[in-house]
Amino acid sequence: MAECPMILRRPCNERNTMTSIVLKSAKDQAIALRQRTMTATELLEAHFKQIDKFNPDINAVIWQDREAAKASAWEMDNETAKGKFRGPLHGVPVTVKESFDLSGAPTTWGDPEHNENLATSDSDPVARLRAAGAIVFGKTNVPLNLVEWQSFNQVYGTTKNPWDQTRTPGGSSGGSAAAIATGMSALEVGSDIGSSIRNPAHFCGVFGLKPTHKVVSSHGQSIVESHAETDIAVAGPLARTADDLKIGFETILGLRAIDGSAFKVHLPEDNRDRLSEFRIGIKLDDAESPVDEGYLAALDEFVHKLEKAGAKVIRDKKPRVDSTDHYTLYLSLLGAAMSARITKKEAKALLAGVKAMNNGDVMRVCGTRYKGLSISHSEWLNLDAKRNLHRLIFDNYFKDVDILIAPAAGTPAFKHNQKGPRYSRFLNINGKDYPDMAQTFWAGYSGVVGLPSVVGPVGQVNGLPIGYQGIAGHGRDFTALAFAAAVERELGGYMPPPLCL
Repeated sequence: MAECPMILRRPCNERNTMTSIVLKSAKDQAIALRQRTMTATELLEAHFKQIDKFNPDINAVIWQDREAAKASAWEMDNETAKGKFRGPLHGVPVTVKESFDLSGAPTTWGDPEHNENLATSDSDPVARLRAAGAIVFGKTNVPLNLVEWQSFNQVYGTTKNPWDQTRTPGGSSGGSAAAIATGMSALEVGSDIGSSIRNPAHFCGVFGLKPTHKVVSSHGQSIVESHAETDIAVAGPLARTADDLKIGFETILGLRAIDGSAFKVHLPEDNRDRLSEFRIGIKLDDAESPVDEGYLAALDEFVHKLEKAGAKVIRDKKPRVDSTDHYTLYLSLLGAAMSARITKKEAKALLAGVKAMNNGDVMRVCGTRYKGLSISHSEWLNLDAKRNLHRLIFDNYFKDVDILIAPAAGTPAFKHNQKGPRYSRFLNINGKDYPDMAQTFWAGYSGVVGLPSVVGPVGQVNGLPIGYQGIAGHGRDFTALAFAAAVERELGGYMPPPLCL
């Protein structure tokens, strides 16, 4: 690069520190680029410096192509100089979850057997980010096969929570949330089948959206080429602000081209901007998944703040589904949905391991899920019929309620524990040990019926960030986003981890 793009208002050797720009929203970064107060090249370099500073310890960004990114930034700077902008994210540096294909980059899902699997094309979310002008420069860490609430694997190692490095950032989009929390990336795209967006957002103190099922194409998120969407699973954004979450969602929203030729996604807008305009339902605990007392108290305080802000809180109305029946339905369908990722032999071994634990809670939760790995098609059809009945129940509930507040998980971020298979690990909640996997109750409550759910920061417990989960009616993604924006505006939102201050 021999000379600066003509948009620069100062010589190349005159640089602002720009140490804070990487912690600003993607929206603010895009505005700075459009106003020509900085260049895409400068913004990209600021993100690289942030990665160089924090990633050696956090290990969130596990692959980068800096040279290609620099070339893209240079090209976009010249376009900006001519008054040309590719979209709302023109020149903004972003990363994506490792499981999404990014042309030329490895897609391993954390499995050493796939070390040589280089993507030859972009997944749909990546292609849409590029079309919006984003510079997709890297990928973030995941657990093996995306099945943990910890992000570690033999290919890339362990990602740590930036608030407390002895704890998990969540999973399976753990690298995504840690990168966003520390300003290593302006915006992220993750995926969610068992709270894999919501759980990391909660653990790392950022925003995440699990969209309505099937409104966002995740085509290109597969080790083996797949021509069908995975049941329950969705692709969605993670961000530092609710506005960014909306921008990210609008960017990746849409069906695959093959489907979009016949169908178009139309989701109702929601222009409410005050908490006083929302009707709020409450479900803060359940016998199926107890909630940490400190976290529960914080959520209860959050609800009181919503009331004080004028929101209509409806405490005595809950979705009329049996919690145990609903959770069992989720675990069974979750197992079936993930069966393509595992051999019959492996499934049999997992179930045998669960039985050997000789623990009723483990068998009830983990055993139900692993049984789902090998159910017959007729069994699946019966489960799907029940799911559709539950969908109708939730649809009826959301006629009187705009947002249902629930925990994002049972606890704040827990300490790293990589010993043994997941079914053998326990978490102590309020003095009693529960299977690690039991926290997925809060994932499945909205996930099994395909409802949009937003997670946003709501405070801290013992120095760890916590988030609320705001569930909206089917197709009401913009209602969930409007609520998150109102909460952020009136009650607060993202705070950088102490190590970034």
